[in-house]
Amino acid sequence: MSKPCGNTASGEDPQEQRIREGEVMTDAIRAGDDDQQRWSSIRLYSDTTKPERLKLTVVKSAGLEMRLDPKLGYLTFSTPALRQTFVIASPRGDKSSVCPDYALQIIEASAVHALVRMACLQTEYAPGRYHMGIDYYLYDAATGVMRNIWRAAVSDKNAHVPDAKPTPSLKAMPNGYRFDWTGVQPSSGKPSTTTLHNSFTRTNGKNGEKELVCMNLSAPKGQGVEDEMCEGGILPRVTNK
Repeated sequence: MSKPCGNTASGEDPQEQRIREGEVMTDAIRAGDDDQQRWSSIRLYSDTTKPERLKLTVVKSAGLEMRLDPKLGYLTFSTPALRQTFVIASPRGDKSSVCPDYALQIIEASAVHALVRMACLQTEYAPGRYHMGIDYYLYDAATGVMRNIWRAAVSDKNAHVPDAKPTPSLKAMPNGYRFDWTGVQPSSGKPSTTTLHNSFTRTNGKNGEKELVCMNLSAPKGQGVEDEMCEGGILPRVTNK
């Protein structure tokens, strides 16, 4: 605890005062009705120890909430009517993980979906070997699927954060979503321009289980289902209630 300081009326350390006031403001945003302000202001961090800082109301009117369990590497979306949990990272303390420290942010959402940005903070996972990455995940409540739609990673110690520019955005379709994006794909090699025109459609699989199938719309007709432009990365689901 800092010693009393004469620079504030209460004698409180100015830095501690700023931290306390910042927490009060953050708590007000968490409890507020403005979903978009909450998305832009609040992130869930894997090194957080306070349970109340590991959950976020995504769409207040729908009761949609997101909760992170860093100990297990689980991310849960829930409403009063459902609960769906996915493995989004390695359990905390996993020495083999190249993404031990990360932050999650909502980019956009509705009562039935969310677009989540996952930032893997730079880590030296082996002597002289570094990893830093950005992933964007689409969560769809109707199918109980969460899958990667954009990703980039760099291994240079002095590299910039390999984020997507422009920020990914989805367009709702009658039975899914459309994702159109053109930009420079960050990498440790020579940057290249990438164009994505993908759809994600709700379908019923052979075993009757609901799926969210990717189609590369730029491919010849009938040839773009789950091809290399779809990124892949469907997260394992732990619970679906």
